[in-house]
Amino acid sequence: MTKPWILWRVGVFAAAALGASAPLAYRTTWIGNSFGGGPRWVQNFIEGMAVAPDGTVVCASTWDEAGREYGIYRDGDVVGMCADTHGWGELGGSAVAIGSRYLFIAMVHGNEGGHLTGDAYPPKGLAWFCISRRKLNGDHAPFTHGRGRFGDQLVLHEAPETMEAHIRGLATDGKGRLYVSDPVSARIRVFEEETMQEQASFSVLRSRQLAVGPDGSLWALHAPDAGAPASELLKPERDDVQWRVVRYAPDGRELATIWLPKRSAPTALAFDRRGRLLIADNGPDQQIRVYASPNGGGRFVGALGVKGGVYARPNPGTVAPDRLIGPTGLGCDAAGNLYVGGNTPAGGSVLRCYEPAEPSQPLRLRWELLGLEFVDGADVDRGDGTDGRHVYTAEGHYEADWDRPPGKQWTWRGFSLDPFRYPDDLRLLEGHHGLCGALVRRIGGRRFLVVRGMFQHFLVIYRYDREIAIPSVMFSRGHYRDGAWMPPGQPPRGAWMWRDSDGDGQMEAGEYLDVTADNEPEFWAWWMDEKGGVWRGDQTGERPIRHYPVQGLDRRGNPIYSREMSRTFPMPPPMNHLLRIEYDPATDAMLLGGHTVDRPKTGDEWGQVGAELLRYDGWLRGEPKLRWRIPLPYDPANGVTVKSMCAESDAVFAVECRSARVHVFDRATGAKLGEMTPGPEVHRESGWVDFPDAIRAYRRRDGEYLVFVEEDWKGKIIVYRWQQTR
Repeated sequence: MTKPWILWRVGVFAAAALGASAPLAYRTTWIGNSFGGGPRWVQNFIEGMAVAPDGTVVCASTWDEAGREYGIYRDGDVVGMCADTHGWGELGGSAVAIGSRYLFIAMVHGNEGGHLTGDAYPPKGLAWFCISRRKLNGDHAPFTHGRGRFGDQLVLHEAPETMEAHIRGLATDGKGRLYVSDPVSARIRVFEEETMQEQASFSVLRSRQLAVGPDGSLWALHAPDAGAPASELLKPERDDVQWRVVRYAPDGRELATIWLPKRSAPTALAFDRRGRLLIADNGPDQQIRVYASPNGGGRFVGALGVKGGVYARPNPGTVAPDRLIGPTGLGCDAAGNLYVGGNTPAGGSVLRCYEPAEPSQPLRLRWELLGLEFVDGADVDRGDGTDGRHVYTAEGHYEADWDRPPGKQWTWRGFSLDPFRYPDDLRLLEGHHGLCGALVRRIGGRRFLVVRGMFQHFLVIYRYDREIAIPSVMFSRGHYRDGAWMPPGQPPRGAWMWRDSDGDGQMEAGEYLDVTADNEPEFWAWWMDEKGGVWRGDQTGERPIRHYPVQGLDRRGNPIYSREMSRTFPMPPPMNHLLRIEYDPATDAMLLGGHTVDRPKTGDEWGQVGAELLRYDGWLRGEPKLRWRIPLPYDPANGVTVKSMCAESDAVFAVECRSARVHVFDRATGAKLGEMTPGPEVHRESGWVDFPDAIRAYRRRDGEYLVFVEEDWKGKIIVYRWQQTR
């Protein structure tokens, strides 16, 4: 991805193919990020962190859609970023260190498949695993032998892009030395900060995060000899796996070792103002472990935060300041304030600052910054009687007070993914883009979460236990694989349906139903209606539409579906290429998106809505009658396509992919009512709309529509507030 690509992708709202349309009267707000955009947003992920004595925090990540891989924060606000870590072959990383004059950030520098050539880039097929030196404000700080476009990169290794050579440990000692964990040479290397020349090194196996103690000794986190690799740290470890932290003299002599409890998943080291070692534990405990100063023998003295973190019982999934989630960054300032960076299991940033704390005391929050939503959509629970107060995403739960100012209406209340109790949850395995686009439904009075993906290979239904959403039912169009992981007991081939018959939330042999002989073809139309019926539509075929009516709930509370009880329907004319489907049981109306004989597919785009929306009445009662046809903006040669659509009450909404322009139609007549684009509250900007289920809407009792649209450019959900007038 290049900088020109990034700049082209955001902020330009192309004219709709339907012609000019008067803008609607609406307001814009957002959910999921502490800031609305422009120069201020919280980055997508936090994979590492460093804290300066004055409380300046630098958060590290390998990716941020808008380029803030290394965000700089202070006193609960955004103060800057390390620019040029995104594009021109460059990516961020998961390590950062703060010296007296410079920042040091880990980076990976590729060549975009060989597109980038010259001395400023590695050769085709290779990448530089390097450290960029920056000024404290994030600007480039070049040095004599520095490489890259700005002459500020220290290249440790030129290696294949797929090699596990990422730098995960950086630390400075306040005396001009930079320590680096080098996984390729299996050494800790020491560089002089001003010249960036190597001064020393010593052999260390599997060293990760680093910290320098008050006495100048170096502490290094060591990965275990066996057990899960780094990518599996969030899963429960085997009982024979144990991490350790080793204290080294500056010359590499081992001085002491601290063995961490089994099933710990340590991610960060830091020292507090009393000289105690703090270790972030991203395992089941979700706490900060505190060890006495080296002179105190390094003994364990207690932990900070509620044991179990956000997953602690009796209310698992409930968000609170002292219930940590995904701790991956750690530090203290000169005043003793504690900073904890969190990376939620499916991707999302939580940065918190606490008052100085002791293990026997609760954590007292000073400020908090959130960047929770990346490639995600939102929906309202229509069945709770609160008129849109509770909003859900694929992993989140927000409580909204719509009478408050824009961006201040939402409060993060719950997190529904538990990686320890349900390690095979596809939201964890697929990540932020694999399962997105929340749909909330009530069946038998119970709330369910329906999640589909960017590529629509499957539909997953979750049942709720308080805040936690438990895997319940899954439809898959074929044999499923995610890297080395496959659903346990999955049939060797064919499409299937899984139901959690024993109630443990885990996929097991004997729980797969309705297995077909072969995988089913690619399709883009999934839907669950408000009665719990599941609909899917193949792109073509004689009878491409299939309806699975819900047969009630089993004794575990799972919805029951059966292929035997399903029904198929032919492609209604004039449609010949089906891409979206929404059925409304209240009116027996079917809304289909795709292409027709008059407006066929002409480009190579994928996952779009198509060129038309068509409404058919009397779908289940008998012969469907075509009520109206809406031509959608469709000019793929110039990048104009519609990515997502939805219907709610008296309106239909369709959002373009690249411009993020929302088109609004009358549901009864199909007439165009107007358009909406991001307003001044979100700096009139949006990224691409990236997945098929990126827009949902809810009409409140007073007639106001809440229209939720994905905005992954700066990590939030845009909410349009529109009142329909007649």
